[in-house]
Formats: sequence, structure tokens, C-alpha cells
Amino acid sequence: MTTREGSLEAPKRHPLNWKQTDFYNEDRLFEEMNRVFDICHGCRRCVNLCTAFPKLFDLIDDGKTGELDGVEKKTFWEVVDRCYLCDMCFMTKCPYVPPHPWNIDFPHLMLRAKAVKYKKQGAPFRDKLLANTDTVGKLATIPVVVQVTNTLTKMPVARKLLENTLGIHADRKLPDYAPQKFRNHAQPNSDFIEKEGARTPGNVAIFATCYINYNEPNIGHDLLQILAHNEIPTCLVEQEVCCGMPQLELGNLEKVEEYKDKNIPILAKLAQTGYAILTAVPSCTLMFKQELPLMFPDDEAVQAVAAAIFDPFEYFMLRHQDQLLKMDFTCSLGKISYHIPCHLRVQNIGKKTRDLLQLIPDTHVTTIERCSGHDGTWGVKREFFSDSMKIGKPVFNQMAAPDPDYICSDCAIAARHIQQGIGHHRAQKLHPLTLLRLAYGENKPSLSEPSMVAQPSHENKNSMAKISRESLMTLEAYAKARQQFRTQVIAHKKDRLIALGEHITLLFEDELTIRYQIQEMLRAEKIFDEEGILQELAAYAPLVPDGTNWKVTMMIEYADPEERAERLAQLIGIEDKVWIEVEGYEKILAIADEDLDRENEVKTSSVHFLRFELSHEQIQALYRGSTLRIGVSHPYYEAITEAIKNPIRAALLNDLNLP
Repeated sequence: MTTREGSLEAPKRHPLNWKQTDFYNEDRLFEEMNRVFDICHGCRRCVNLCTAFPKLFDLIDDGKTGELDGVEKKTFWEVVDRCYLCDMCFMTKCPYVPPHPWNIDFPHLMLRAKAVKYKKQGAPFRDKLLANTDTVGKLATIPVVVQVTNTLTKMPVARKLLENTLGIHADRKLPDYAPQKFRNHAQPNSDFIEKEGARTPGNVAIFATCYINYNEPNIGHDLLQILAHNEIPTCLVEQEVCCGMPQLELGNLEKVEEYKDKNIPILAKLAQTGYAILTAVPSCTLMFKQELPLMFPDDEAVQAVAAAIFDPFEYFMLRHQDQLLKMDFTCSLGKISYHIPCHLRVQNIGKKTRDLLQLIPDTHVTTIERCSGHDGTWGVKREFFSDSMKIGKPVFNQMAAPDPDYICSDCAIAARHIQQGIGHHRAQKLHPLTLLRLAYGENKPSLSEPSMVAQPSHENKNSMAKISRESLMTLEAYAKARQQFRTQVIAHKKDRLIALGEHITLLFEDELTIRYQIQEMLRAEKIFDEEGILQELAAYAPLVPDGTNWKVTMMIEYADPEERAERLAQLIGIEDKVWIEVEGYEKILAIADEDLDRENEVKTSSVHFLRFELSHEQIQALYRGSTLRIGVSHPYYEAITEAIKNPIRAALLNDLNLP
């Protein structure tokens, strides 16, 4: 046998013979692991990819002989558990992959080991729960349940309980579940004229995926808007279940086959009638492109679907080569740090997302090609969370280094992981599809459920009302109109008051509430000279929202004077701990008391003035129907609202200009 290192030929994967009897034979499995691990020990090129290889080499180096024969076979499972099937060793490092005669496919060997382990002893409840993304998504998005679920996943006490009972690390930031599922509210447009390209079908079908459907439907809506902008007739896959990737990573290959039997007949009909099938989650795309064809090499329907599946940016760049992609970008995006996820890299399609984003004028893209370390459910688990953050640290540093305007990854889970690793930074986390939609100037939201989406009033017209000198009444006129005006303002405030627990109330100010305060101040101080009126107007006018923010009066209320004094002493700094959260985005902390400091070393004030600045993307998300929650997180006071609903939601959205 030749012992040459490496090969000039492209890596080739062999079918996964998982239905053969020997596949589940544990003795045969350990023989193969022993062979492969010994070759890995002699090479060690993959030591910096993940924690599976360092664990293997530590077992060898700490063993009795310093070689593989000094390692107990039962400890091989520790290596298996640390492999999350990113495929990077196979694709980028190993010089002995097929067609090399040593035939090393480390990820598929680990997959076989996981399947043997699952066949023999099943999996812990937590792992089964995390792998059932479709079932969990359906349950978690039930009305009321979704609000409770999202609230609990942000409460430290609940997260600690979740860690102790299920082993989901308390510090891992988890995605929200959406109150409006993508498939229920998507509006694909199939009325455009089909334009077939030399490289691309002219019709598109979207396989939503569990994550887009249940967690971040806005990504799916952005994809629909991009397709509509390019006048590509589009439909949704009629029915779908999970692609099977979470079950594959668990080793439950029978469940993968069950999902395949539900998805493939529907997808195959689309493929055979000339549709391009797009999925916006790289792992799902990879499942249909590579893993299922290797598991079912003789299934013609599976192979047909594999040929028709596209990553969205792969499809768009092929349309560009066919001269069928519109290049009428109206917005530049500045500096973007873009992470290309492992499951996209192993598809061997090149850097299509980067290539397209770089075509946008005045846009600079820094591309990071390295595993972020999250891998679906792996980085969520208590025992692997710290490893996932350690693996991701070089990515975190590289993503933050250019001081970007945006950070993004085709894998939304990896992007959230990277954002958590970077920590506080001015850059916004947006999906590449969202960035492309913004570059096209497609800012009009696709409205979904009417009860959750507030329409801007005719008075808004994308220009927020300001208090003018002419809008103020004279003292004499106000004396006559005061009772009626006061009644109007009190009724108006009812839709602008939000309670945070029992003792904090937020009043979201607008032109009417601030004008009322000015009129009351002029009346109380008997100010009638022009200079005095203009001074009051100048003092209060900044409290009116500007169209991209909310301005809030925060009131801390305790009826008993002694209790109030005690609590105000405890609540120093609470004004900086109030936050709002738009579904799919990080919390926005209040900017407090910009005019003067309202606390000292002894106590805080019972009244504070807050400002919350929202990005264009957050405003657009709210108009689409994304959930809005408000809370306060202080060591001595913590409260979170349920999702803000109409009529309060409508009143607050009326303060925001739709970009």
C-alpha cells in the first residue's frame, strides 16, 4: 500500500452503508476507530479545529504507553461526544480522505459511532428534546405559551433551573420563538413570468426550515421580498417536516429516514417539474444536498432533490451569471463582517454570499472562514458551552476587528453565538438576506397578522409631530379649555402607560403629553411673556420622540414613605437597567437622564427620563409584527412584560417613522 501523504484529487465521500449489519457491530466499530485514531495520532493536523482531536491526543499522551494501545477503548466515546459533525477536518485538513487509500472520513466514522450508541442505549431526554425541533416549535409557538416560553428563557432564575434539570447552559443566549410562524403568514408571489436561465430554473419553491418557521420568520420574509424584487415566481413547499439534521447528529438514523419519507416525495415533484428549491439554513441545505444522498444513494427521488436544492446566495449568483439578477441597489451597507458557516463551506459552492454582498456599491466585506463552535444544539449543552465559546474566540475577535457596521452569518444560530462572544459592540447582527433586501431598498414590510401589526396613522406620514409655538394656547384660552383638554390627555395616556411590576410605571411621551405638560407649567408659573414661553418650549421639546426612538417618563411608586425611602436607596442605578426587546434583536438599554443626574450615593430619584433608540431594522421588524417586550433587570427589582399588544402597541408604533 502506498503511504504517500495527501492527494491531488478532490475529496470523495462514499455512501453511508448504515443498513448493513456490520454498521452497528460495536466490535467492528472499535476496530475502525482504532485504525483511524492511530492515523490521526501520527498526523495531528486537525488539533486546532474542535475539542474532539485535543481530547483524543490527550487520552493518548496521558496513557500508559504514549500510544493508542495505552488508551482504554471505553474512553473513545469521549471523543465521539465532542465531534459535532462540522466536516471541517474532512474538507480542509485531512490529507488522507478518499480517494487516498487510507480512506479516512472522520466525521462519518463519528456519525457511525453516534448511531451505534443511539441504537444501543438511546439518548438523554434533553438531547431528544433538542433534536425534535419541529415538535418543540409547534408547542412553543402556541399563543400564550410563546410569550411564557420567551419570558422564562430570559429570567436568570428560570435559566438556572433549566440548566440544573435539562443541562441547557444558563449563559447560552437562546433564540426566541416567534408568535407568528413563517409558513402561516408568508405571501409568495407566483404571478411573475418565468425566466429560465442557462444555469438556473425560473421558478422557486421555498423549504422554510424549522428555524425560519418558528424562530426567525423575518429571514424568510426577506427572502420572499428579494425574489419578488427580481420578479421570480415563488411558492412554498406544500408540506414539510424537519430536514432531519438534528436527528442525524444525534445518531437516530431511523428517524432521519422517517423525515425523508415525508419530505422527499413532495420535494421530488417540485424538482421534476423544474423548480429550484431554496433553503435559508445551511445545515438543511447540506442535509438534502449531501447527507441524504449518501444515506440513500440508490433513491432516484433523493438524488433529484439534491440536484434541485440551492443555497439562496448560490442561486442568486447563478442568476447573476445568467444576467437575470437585478443590480439596482439603492443603499450601501458600509463595513460587513461576514462569517461563512461550516455547513455552507462543505457544500463546495464557493463564497457566494460574500461575492454578492461585494457587488453592492460602497460595501466592504471581511470574510471569516473558521468554525464558530456552536453547531446547532452542541453549544447549548452545559458540558460543552465553555468549549463552544473557546472554539469561537478567534472568530469573535476577527469579526469585531474591522469595527463593522454589521455582523452576519448564513447560519443564524452561529451569528447569535458570535454576537454573544463579541459582547457589546455598535455593529448590528443581521442575516445576509436581510442585508441584501436593505441594499435593494425593499424596506416595506410584509404585514402579517392584523391583530399584532399596528398601522401608522394618517397623521404620522413619516414625519413626527413637533410642538410649535403656535400650538400653545394663551393662559386665558387654556383656562377655558383646560378641563376638556385634560380629559382628552388622560384618555390618551391610557394607551401609553406600561407597568413594570407593581411599583414602576412607564409613560411613553409624545407631542400631546408633552404639550399638556408645557401648558400646565405655564399655568402654574403664570408665564405669559414670550421669552418665558420659549424657554419652557425649549426645555420640554426634547422629550418628544423623533421617529427613531421612544422617550419615556419612568415613575417609581411606593405609597408608604418609609418603604419608599428604603427602596429608593436600594434601587440606585435602576434607570440604566430598563430595556426594550424587539423579537430577533438584542435588548436595547435605556439612555437615562441626559439633562442631569437624578441620583446620588444615597438614593435614586422616583422620576427618571429615558430614551430608547431603535434601528431601522428593528422598526421594520415591529411593523412586520415582531414581538415587543419591556423589562427591568436590577438586583433589587426585576420585571418583564408579556408581548405588548394593541392598543398600546399601535400607539407606540405610531411614534416611529417607517423607513
